[in-house]
This record gives sequence, structure tokens and C-alpha cells, in this order.
Amino acid sequence: MTDAPLTVRPARFGLLDPLRGILALCVAVYHLSVWFELLPSGSGLNMATARLGNYSVSAFFVLSGFVLFRTTPWSRVRSEGLGRFWRRRFLRLAPVFYLLCTLNVAFHLGMGPDPTWVRILENLTLTFGAIHPNHALVTGGWYVGLVALLYFAYPALAWLRERGGLWFLAALALGLWGWSLPSTLHGVMEQPSWNRFHTYVLAPNQVFLLAWGALLAGWHATTEQRLDSRVALLLALPLVGVLVLPWPKFFDHLAALTGWSRYGYLLTATALVALAAFTRDGEPGWAGNVLSRLGAWSYGLYLLHPFTMKLVAPHWSGWLGFCLALGLAILVAALVHRWIEEPMGRLGRG
Repeated sequence: MTDAPLTVRPARFGLLDPLRGILALCVAVYHLSVWFELLPSGSGLNMATARLGNYSVSAFFVLSGFVLFRTTPWSRVRSEGLGRFWRRRFLRLAPVFYLLCTLNVAFHLGMGPDPTWVRILENLTLTFGAIHPNHALVTGGWYVGLVALLYFAYPALAWLRERGGLWFLAALALGLWGWSLPSTLHGVMEQPSWNRFHTYVLAPNQVFLLAWGALLAGWHATTEQRLDSRVALLLALPLVGVLVLPWPKFFDHLAALTGWSRYGYLLTATALVALAAFTRDGEPGWAGNVLSRLGAWSYGLYLLHPFTMKLVAPHWSGWLGFCLALGLAILVAALVHRWIEEPMGRLGRG
């Protein structure tokens, strides 16, 4: 892939932007449905939202790895310099994250661990993912800490990819997946219940998904073959069906995120990302435009919906509280994108 001028926006691929919107919406709907206690545990809808919400986060990891490896070859990192590369990535993650950390600490919202000076320093440097992802001072910030690890390591990975090509990406994906096996198969559910989610979010159990996205990017770069959007959507239907099936039954949502079945669901989520990425570019239609706009707001929506829940829950409950919290999260995410993310993006590209 030839280098793009450093001042242009990153390339868009197929239906990835609408997919971002769908994934962010699935995560927010899942969390808010749990926090507002809308769906009985073990019900079909409860299990469907649990799988869709949790595996949407997994799909975001795959998507993040895909986009970075597809748009930023070693030649681009070398031409712009390490400092400029890291500045662009820092400005992508940090401003919104810092804002929400500040709100959490200032208003004592209780999101994450106690804000000791050590924890604050970990969050300011975005190094908490290497220590423990749940040291994030924002609910859901564990994702930010792990993506930051990719950004720190990426120049070296891009250099190795330049020399090893698809073989390097395949070895990276396979090796990191092997690293995840003990945690997924045994480590999470063997922990006391209070420590299971803390174990689940650790780097060995997640970062291989970034490498799966990188391998997908390498494959994408080797072929010009693309799917018609209608064919891609038709192929996506049975994949979504796998995630919403009402069996096997579970009550503990972590049970759906562990064991060998997890890898089946992860392959399903990865296949959905692949279908979106390999779809032929074209006019997305009104629904695609709406979802693309939601996709542009997805980072803010992901981080903001716990805050809007905190605002709404003391005053409204049930479906009314859910709808108000979700609507407010989308509105504020749009404003944050307009007034923070877009200016920071222009600064990073400048």
C-alpha cells in the first residue's frame, strides 16, 4: 500500500464505519440494560444482549488492529517519525479519556479504583494497561489501556511486518492466541467471583484480538476482491444469529466469555469485521449514513454511557431511565466528537 499524504483523513473500508456504530450501540444497550435491571437473568434477551455487548468489545479490538495495520505501514511511520506517530495516536485516545477521568475524580463517581497518585499517574501516562487494565479511572477504560499498549509497540511491529509480511502477522496472531488459552479455559472461572472480571480483562486474554485484526489487514492488502454490500449483509445474518441464540443457557455472563465456546464467538465477531472490511465501497444509503455518524461517535459513546447512567439512575428507573441514559449518551458523544475529537484529530494530522 502506498503512503497517503499525512494531512488527509485515514482511508475508510467498506462497512466498517456503520459497523462501529452498531458495536458501540450494542455495548451501551447491554450495559444500560444490566444497570437498569431490565431483563431477567437467564432470559433469551438477557443472554442475547450479553453476548452482543461483550463480543462487540472484542470486535472493537479486532477492528482497531485492522485499521492501524491497514493504514499505517512502516514506511509511513518512518517518514513521519516516531514522535509524530505517537502524538497522533495519543491525541486519538487521551483527550476524551482524560476529561472523563477528571469528572470521575472531581465528582467522586466511584468509577474504577481509588484515585491514588500512583493510579492517577498510570492513567495520565496511559500505562495502566501494562499493569492492570482495571486501574482505569473510567468504567470501560480497560479497553483504552490495552489499545494504548498496541500504540506503544506499533512502530516495532510495523518494522517486523515490513520484513516478515503475512508470515509475521500469522505468527503474531497464533502466538498471542496461545498466550490467552490458560486464562480463557481455566484462569477466569477458577478465580473468586469478585476477581473474575479483573482476570478476564488482563492483556493475555485480550491483545491477541488486536493481532487477529492485524492478520486480517494483511490479507485485505493482498487482494482487490470485495463483496457487494447486499451479499455481505446476507452473510452477516447467520453470524449475528450465532450471537443471539438462546442456548446454551447461562446466568453468569462471564460464563459466555470463557471456555472453548469463547473462541467460537470470537471467530464469529471477527468474521463480521471481515465482512464489513471486505465490502465494496459505495453509497451507504440513509441507514448506513446514520450508522456511520454513530460510528464516528463510537469512542465517546463507549466511554460516556456509564456517566449518563450515573446522572439518570438516581431520578428515573426502568425503561424510561434506560432510554434517557442512552439518548443522552448519544447526544453528548456527538458533542464530544464535534468539539474534542475532531479538533484533536486535525491537530494530530497537522
